[in-house]
Amino acid sequence: ITDNTNAIADLSKEVSDMRQNNAQLEQKLIAAQTTNQPQQDDPKGGQGGNVGQPFPRPVDSPIRTALNKLGTAAKRDARMQLSGAGNASLGAATLSGASQVGNSALAAMRQLGNDPTQRLLAGQNGAPGQVSLSGRSEIKPNESRVWVDALNNASAFDQPAGQKAFEQDTRGLVVGVDWALDNEWRMGLLGGKSQSKHKANRFEGGLDSWHVGTYALHQSGPVALRLGAVHSQHYGKTERNVEFSGYKDRLTGNYNANSQQAFAELGYNLGSGSLSAEPFASLGYQRYSRQGYKEKGGEAALKADAQTQSNFNTTLGLRTASIKHMDNKMSLAPRLSAGWKHLYGPVESTSTQSNQVTGDVFNTKGITRDRDTLVVEAGLDLNLSARHSIGVAYNGEVGNSSRTHGVMGQWKMSF
Repeated sequence: ITDNTNAIADLSKEVSDMRQNNAQLEQKLIAAQTTNQPQQDDPKGGQGGNVGQPFPRPVDSPIRTALNKLGTAAKRDARMQLSGAGNASLGAATLSGASQVGNSALAAMRQLGNDPTQRLLAGQNGAPGQVSLSGRSEIKPNESRVWVDALNNASAFDQPAGQKAFEQDTRGLVVGVDWALDNEWRMGLLGGKSQSKHKANRFEGGLDSWHVGTYALHQSGPVALRLGAVHSQHYGKTERNVEFSGYKDRLTGNYNANSQQAFAELGYNLGSGSLSAEPFASLGYQRYSRQGYKEKGGEAALKADAQTQSNFNTTLGLRTASIKHMDNKMSLAPRLSAGWKHLYGPVESTSTQSNQVTGDVFNTKGITRDRDTLVVEAGLDLNLSARHSIGVAYNGEVGNSSRTHGVMGQWKMSF
């Protein structure tokens, strides 16, 4: 009897253990149905370069159902669409566009003092506020000046193979006024408005920007020190279109951001007669800060966390100019400059994002800025009189994976 009782007890324990194991197994199977899909390949570089799988999907998820119908290559492309890499690229693209405002301030200061073109023009007609061919400063303490620059530039940032480049088109207007403090110092203020359009693989965006800044020029013989700082406020919109294997989604977002830039440039003017040259060196700093925002749309809508990035840069180069005197007492001066720009600090753009349905958090890589670029400017200035001048200039910045080309129209008046 005792043996039978023990056997029954052992059998009861085995049945209980089996039920417990089955319950645990059932829980694991249910959990497995809602976990991440296998981690995707991590494409190198820009658009779609996620770290980890962005979306843990329940069984009835339309996105998961559509993904399960795809092969390996098509599934990778779909996950690139879901990653929101365009959102991560906004910072680098915005800094590239905003830098044109700083270039306008530098151009305004170069058109005074030791700039090769203006130095030659001043030697012909004695334009006030500039220097003669002797290199001696002729800034007058009671003189003021107003200038206007019209900006138009386009940038392209390469993406991984098979992906469309991230493109940016920017147009804007910058207005400045400056005045002499004494025979060596000059100070100015500027303000401007610009609009940018962004376009990438299934991604579009728009950006309205307002700019305000200050600058100062110290002129001592052939040596010129140019200083400046610009603050910009940005208001942007984004639109992503996700479409694969029957699944379609349109995601839109609105965000606010700001950027700052500061620069210092030192130049030494050389040359004689109708030719002039200025070797120069500059140090710059740029910073971008974007608030977090949420996309509106379907299951693929993302929440983008705040994004901040900053860099220092240095530029070494040479400016040259010549002058042609015309019979009507006007002067025509072509000019050319070239330099090497080096970027310090992180050059990759990343953004932390999360899916609004699942809450899963992941990092996305955007475009990568070039660490070394060639900067070129070519322009033509027409001095109409001692106080009025107009000009047009091309400026470009080219690296291994990015290209920026722009045209700037200029008008200046002294009073």
